Amino acid sequence: MAQETVQVGKYTLESLTTGMYSDPKIVYREYIQNSVDSLENAVSLGLLEPQSMRIDIVVNAEESYISIKDNGTGIPSESAAKTLMNVGSSKKRNSNNRGFRGIGRLGGMSYCDTLVFTTSAENEAVKTIVTFDCKKLRRLLVPGEYEDMSLSAVLEEITTVETLSEKAEKHYLCVEMKEVNGFSDLLDIDAAKSYISQVAPLPYQSRHFIYTSQLKEYLVQHGYSVEEFPIFVGEDEYDLEPVYKPNKSRFRSDRGKKTADEITSMSYFDITIDGELYALGWYGNCGWYGFLSDKELSGFRVRKGNILIGDSKTMNVIFKEARFNGWTQGEIFIVTDKLIPNARRDDFEQNDAYYKLIDKLSNGVGLEIARTIREASLTRNNPNAKALREVEKKIAEASTAVTEGFNSTVDKEKLIATLTESAASLSGLRVSEDLSQRKQELQEKIETAIDEVTESKNFKINQINSGIDKKSKQVLKVVSDILSRKLAKVLVDEIIEDIVSELNRK
Repeated sequence: MAQETVQVGKYTLESLTTGMYSDPKIVYREYIQNSVDSLENAVSLGLLEPQSMRIDIVVNAEESYISIKDNGTGIPSESAAKTLMNVGSSKKRNSNNRGFRGIGRLGGMSYCDTLVFTTSAENEAVKTIVTFDCKKLRRLLVPGEYEDMSLSAVLEEITTVETLSEKAEKHYLCVEMKEVNGFSDLLDIDAAKSYISQVAPLPYQSRHFIYTSQLKEYLVQHGYSVEEFPIFVGEDEYDLEPVYKPNKSRFRSDRGKKTADEITSMSYFDITIDGELYALGWYGNCGWYGFLSDKELSGFRVRKGNILIGDSKTMNVIFKEARFNGWTQGEIFIVTDKLIPNARRDDFEQNDAYYKLIDKLSNGVGLEIARTIREASLTRNNPNAKALREVEKKIAEASTAVTEGFNSTVDKEKLIATLTESAASLSGLRVSEDLSQRKQELQEKIETAIDEVTESKNFKINQINSGIDKKSKQVLKVVSDILSRKLAKVLVDEIIEDIVSELNRK
């Protein structure tokens, strides 16, 4: 039988762009995950120090313009055009890369008139610019016209490549979407920030999520270091602000007209199957009043490489009552390569490892949270249970303060006084038999907390590593004490954190 040439039709391109994604904002995720892989590679090659990694995102509605730029390795000029024009072909492998199918880089084609990639690699005095005419692409994809054109012919028709001079030390990749279509919400900067905060591998903001240090310590103890990358978003390159994960210790739930709630302690879990660690996770213990009002927080978020897989509802499947997922704030970090994100990254490939994971989660943490929610409902109006929760909260605050450092000696003394008062109240509390063991455990924990706070010499001012002299640090300590006497703790936290961060940048 004569061998025939297989021709890939031009409409495949439409299927791999518009047809792949239900939400236009997914293009942010696609470009961010490629940037993250490039940044990690740059660090491993010694081109960058971890603290120098950066992704800048400009969302300018007035100019209908979006850009995503990183200072990763960039692409060498000899392979830049081929790499950026390839469809469904990538040298990346799932084991160590977030983007590995070679599809996502073209996602922006569906939402703008012009898509531009500009890149340069270190020690090359040139930059390569690959431009896709997406407006022309849409004309070529009109059904009934240009039917004889193949996918490769269409790409050649809409693409231009040019090489210009560049500083040899530069290494980067910049994606630009010009004349972005108005029918999508890609140009809504607040929507973009919200989406990026949930999806991207970002740091937590410890002033809002006080369990940051405790969580990271747990993950490290289990052999996993959560990958975090600095991402800045703004309307132009001079107005960029950092974006953080949305997790918060204090939030509101739907019950009782948006009842105030907060995490009083953290629950951690690992998923080990057939002797292999599949995942590590956490969720916050709170009042469990109902669905979290802030939809950026609600639901277990599943992450691989710290990139979100699916959305807030993906883990509904592990609960017999799906609504309980929306009552939960937590994350599941996938650590095994046996769980592979599908092409759309809205879930995992449905292989044997996936079904084992879901079964383990359903019969473990899913049942545990459902039981906790029902118990919380039964004891909600029990004053003794409320008192124990308050003590639990104080112990958690003490643990965080010891780990992250005190604002001042005044803050430390206030915390010791609060813990001592709570210990005395707990000692005199008469509880029913079902709460007696919990009371005893808390008595031991609060005494330990008092000792740890008393002995701790960890002050945030001491975390300044910019080389300022002892006299200046002493002045800062005095200022911290004054602020702690005059202002609310949340304001002092913010001021001291800003001072330490600013001095460490110098």
